[in-house]
Amino acid sequence: MFNVLGISTTGLTTESQVLGAVAANIANADTPGYASRVTTIAGTAPVAERPPGVSLANQVLAAPLSLNEGALLASDTPSFGQGVQPTQIASNVAVQGAGFFMVSTPSGIAYTRAGNFTLDAGGELVLPSGAKLYPPVVIPQGEPFSISGDGVVTVAGAQGPQVVGRIQLADIPNPTGLVALGNNLYGLSVNTGTPVVGAPGQNGLGTLVPSAVNQSGTDLAQNLVNLVQAETVYAMNAKVIAVDQTVNQATTNLQV
Repeated sequence: MFNVLGISTTGLTTESQVLGAVAANIANADTPGYASRVTTIAGTAPVAERPPGVSLANQVLAAPLSLNEGALLASDTPSFGQGVQPTQIASNVAVQGAGFFMVSTPSGIAYTRAGNFTLDAGGELVLPSGAKLYPPVVIPQGEPFSISGDGVVTVAGAQGPQVVGRIQLADIPNPTGLVALGNNLYGLSVNTGTPVVGAPGQNGLGTLVPSAVNQSGTDLAQNLVNLVQAETVYAMNAKVIAVDQTVNQATTNLQV
């Protein structure tokens, strides 16, 4: 029963992590550029319970016996959506295809698919978290501007159109290796590969869609199904632990 208790305990821990991921996905179903968290569960490494050739009750058991000691969260990776939603806001921009915006934070450069930029007091494109587009593009206050599909930012000044900068994208070889930093920002890891920075529409990078944002990667219907499944498995593991405690208490009472 102690082994059963240990297995159920790992099940509770693992399903709690899955529930956390599913809850985050549901809560961010409408968050621009949100990457849905995709989790997978695996069994722990088998533990040898009986080596080959062991004698039991005068019978030689040639086959070894190994059992898993429970479950663990094998992976928790981001899955970015490709949907684009118009916003009619000039400072908003979406990526159609591959690529991430680069933004500067106090901790360094981060990567995101969230393009819900606004203009700060200095005319820079900034996210709600305060992270600023990198390399920076400065737009004169009060001047109408436009963003082209290849990232060129043009201001309609009094002397005619003037290019004030160009938005660049980063191609991440393995986006599932990105590490969540919070506020819809992601950092590199040993699994992402080295980013390749370039202009939108070139070398495999996607193009920009002005006055739009990338939709959340959450499949709401699927995550609601995942929520029910995870809650069911969690409840089953909790029930096993409760039964184990009842049996142990009954055994203790018999010994008194």
